[in-house]
Amino acid sequence: MTEIANPVSSAAADTARLRNLRRSLFLISSPAVFITFALPLQAEDLGATAFEIGVLYSLFTAAVFLVRPLTGIGLDAVGRRPFFLVAAFFYLSANVLYALSDSVIGLYVARMLQGFGFAIITITAVTMVADMVRPAVRSAAMGANIGAQTRGGMAGGFIAFTLVGVAPTLAWTVSFGIFSAVSLGALVFVWRVIPETRPATQRDSQEHDFKTPPQYASILVIIFLAAFAAALIQPFYLIYLRARFDVELYMLATAFLPMGVAWAVLPGILGRVADRFSRAAVMALGLFLAGLCYPLAPLAGGFFPVIGVFLAAAIGAVLVEMTKNAWVADISDENALGRAFGLAALSAGGGAALGPIAGGVIYDVYGPDYLFYGAGAALCASAVIAAALHPSAKRT
Repeated sequence: MTEIANPVSSAAADTARLRNLRRSLFLISSPAVFITFALPLQAEDLGATAFEIGVLYSLFTAAVFLVRPLTGIGLDAVGRRPFFLVAAFFYLSANVLYALSDSVIGLYVARMLQGFGFAIITITAVTMVADMVRPAVRSAAMGANIGAQTRGGMAGGFIAFTLVGVAPTLAWTVSFGIFSAVSLGALVFVWRVIPETRPATQRDSQEHDFKTPPQYASILVIIFLAAFAAALIQPFYLIYLRARFDVELYMLATAFLPMGVAWAVLPGILGRVADRFSRAAVMALGLFLAGLCYPLAPLAGGFFPVIGVFLAAAIGAVLVEMTKNAWVADISDENALGRAFGLAALSAGGGAALGPIAGGVIYDVYGPDYLFYGAGAALCASAVIAAALHPSAKRT
């Protein structure tokens, strides 16, 4: 693969690179929706307790926690493309092991490998986007990445959920066999078409000292609290719905549809709007929306009202997710983008690692309703911090 020698490329070339980047993310993300749906249920069916399910999620986030800061350093020192290739390989390995696993321990190993891949690809993708786009359109570009990943997950989920309906006992193994084949194709695609966006000649000519940019510490706190809140709920969401409403498996699958559509469609649309406003204001709005919606879930009187609450919270989460990376890129030195994203991801990983364990304890000791109250409190606290940054929020 020939690296790009000129860091200042035409708009048409950057558009083509972004398109190929998103195609790669689409393919790599094919298991995302199904695994969110099926992993806690599969673990429970294999005999895992709520605490063990929390550990399963924390293994993933611990891998993310450990790998992302190192990835950030490597992105600035070595370049972007090698890490994208390594991430694609980890995803392939994880999918193969998921297909072969018949015990909780097997799920643990596969989950850690998936965590390595997720840690590397997420920070690499946002850094590559930051290399290629101007601050004025960063939220929209970050949102387009999210949309591509969500559409890939929904396409994979459609296949897997069809198998759940046709052959439920084989759905897990066959689905991950298909995902393994798709991951292999993604690895080949990445090798052939994804370029280096930070050439070696440019890296060698730049200083590599990292200086903490203004507002950075506060942004890290916001990211930590938002990740912790999401991780309190995610491992137990479907278990909560199944226990509360005693619905069939296909009904649980429908719970993902409106949120999946929101994550697939809204990032690109909201990103273009969000780019017109202060990052701090957009973050505060998204955090408040999600933080006010989650505590309503235990009060909703039926299955579909609960889904509606989660859909509204998902809109807030979309605003947060597409804006936080654009904000970090705005305030950071372009020669240290990898490390800036790495530390931000480390903060998110810390919250995501603690959330499932805390959620498991809360679920077992106090009951599931308190998961939603705790998540709402954490999100509203982070929204207050974001709102306080609004007067000083500036783009570079």
